[in-house]
Amino acid sequence: MYKHTLSLVASATLVAALGANTLQLDPIVVSASKTEQSLKDTTANIDVISAQELEEKHITSVIDALKTLSNIPIAQNGGIGSQSSFFLRGFSSENAIVLVDGIRYNDPTTTKGQAQLEHLMVNDIERIEILKGAQSGIWGANAVAGVINIITKQATEKLRVGATAEYGSYATTKLGANISQKIDNLSYYFGANQIKSNGFSSITPKGGNPEDYEADGYKNETVNAKLSYNLTSSDTLNAQLNFIDASSQYDAYAQPNSEANEIHQINRLGSISYEHRLNREDSISASFSISSFDKKDPLGYTKAFIGNHKEGSLQGGYHYAPNAFLVVGGNVLNSKDTVSAKELDSKGVFITNTNRLDNFILSESIRHDTYDTFEDKTTGKIGAKYNFTNDVSLSTNYGTAYRTPSLFELYASYYGNTYLQPETTKSFDITGSYKHLSVTYYNNLVDNLIGSDPSTYVYEQVHGKSRLKGFELAYKNTVAADLVLDLGYNRLWAKNQDDQNIQRRAKNTFRSALDYYGINEVHLGLNTHYIGTRYDDLAQTKQTGRYTLWGAVVNYEATESLSFYLKGDNLTDKLYQEVEGYGTAGRSFYVGLNAQF
Repeated sequence: MYKHTLSLVASATLVAALGANTLQLDPIVVSASKTEQSLKDTTANIDVISAQELEEKHITSVIDALKTLSNIPIAQNGGIGSQSSFFLRGFSSENAIVLVDGIRYNDPTTTKGQAQLEHLMVNDIERIEILKGAQSGIWGANAVAGVINIITKQATEKLRVGATAEYGSYATTKLGANISQKIDNLSYYFGANQIKSNGFSSITPKGGNPEDYEADGYKNETVNAKLSYNLTSSDTLNAQLNFIDASSQYDAYAQPNSEANEIHQINRLGSISYEHRLNREDSISASFSISSFDKKDPLGYTKAFIGNHKEGSLQGGYHYAPNAFLVVGGNVLNSKDTVSAKELDSKGVFITNTNRLDNFILSESIRHDTYDTFEDKTTGKIGAKYNFTNDVSLSTNYGTAYRTPSLFELYASYYGNTYLQPETTKSFDITGSYKHLSVTYYNNLVDNLIGSDPSTYVYEQVHGKSRLKGFELAYKNTVAADLVLDLGYNRLWAKNQDDQNIQRRAKNTFRSALDYYGINEVHLGLNTHYIGTRYDDLAQTKQTGRYTLWGAVVNYEATESLSFYLKGDNLTDKLYQEVEGYGTAGRSFYVGLNAQF
């Protein structure tokens, strides 16, 4: 049975249940400095969702995985596979960089360059790192709210074969298989997954039941492949491919029973990299990646959208003292899409330094980016952490960041504005941790915001400053024999330049999970998720919050190789909407099995 439920809060002690004992774990993360670090040695705020948690909760997509956190509210236009948005510390989706094994996943064909997390299935994911706060000093443009870094699974030492199958509400079926092995100097991992669902109506009048209208289905076929070859004991060549073929049915505006509307999307992510290890800790690496996005609507309501990123990078890490290291690197990036027939080119260099002096950790980063369209940008970040005891710590971070206008905002017919300049943000946070409890205060000030003229809808630079601030609480501990309690709360104040509450941001969000492992080979889990006051419009007239969702899961480990599960979502059959006029799933049940050999 899965004994390690790994949902982490940076700067807090990770706890999991193992029988009646408490197990202290310290995972390795790479997002904070672009190199491997122990989580306790970082100053940054990082949440980590592990493969164990994804498997134990039987989560389907990355967007569903983010729903397990209290500080990233989600707004989705319908069921699985529907267009989605996430709000990391109140920032909208385009303010976060999304990476899959280092490959850029933000889609340049979308209106603001945001990533489409609804099409990323989790079966082959090892962990999801959510790095919060301004990170442009390390990661460059658009790392304003943070970075979502998705790391997929690696090959195992011995031949390992796995399979999953699930069936449930809305005629939803999930099938998956994977195989991995290390053979001398060669390592490989291959995974293939498919999900089909009849779904429910995406467009649903407020107060209506989406099951009373024509259903909008979804299909996703995903293939993941990784190859690694050790050329020598110090040199490794890596290659990987992620292929996603997704089809989403949808309704015409305000027409819940419209039929035959479907968007077909193919995403291809690929990279090749070379690493030379100087010693056990230091290395130099070079990589080249391509991510392409091809979206078509067969009815012709939208044009074919084709876009891609091509990125080359070089990076080196050097430990110049036992508890001090530098990471230096640079990248070149070309982004383009066929709608505007335009491109954006940039080059960037960065350096980050980390020192540990007994109980004190200090990190600094600075980065300079040059553009062919905008003024050059220099950003930075500084963080500090002090461990008073093993149970008590205090950490803080300050950084600057910026978001560049998307190709659509710059060049779209009628709406585009070629005079737009990047938005800029100053970000501060401070976290105090005591044993299994952590409290974080964050404050972000945004200037030069990109909005649209209310009369012409042409994109424009908005005068004034917007502020996104709040605090997060997290607690996780074994509260009784074999019983683990996991709590999270977020309070957000999100105001625009006119001191108005920004739409679709929930003021209060709360989640809880209670997991019991006291029955042999059985795990019982109960979870809740509360969304507080939230409006879909600036006028604060369209309420889409104030609801609580309940879910449960039962896992049964029949043998070391075979396990079964039953999962229930929205157990109270709550009728709610994340986006005004779009349906959500009612009470749902799913049954499945996992096999590993």
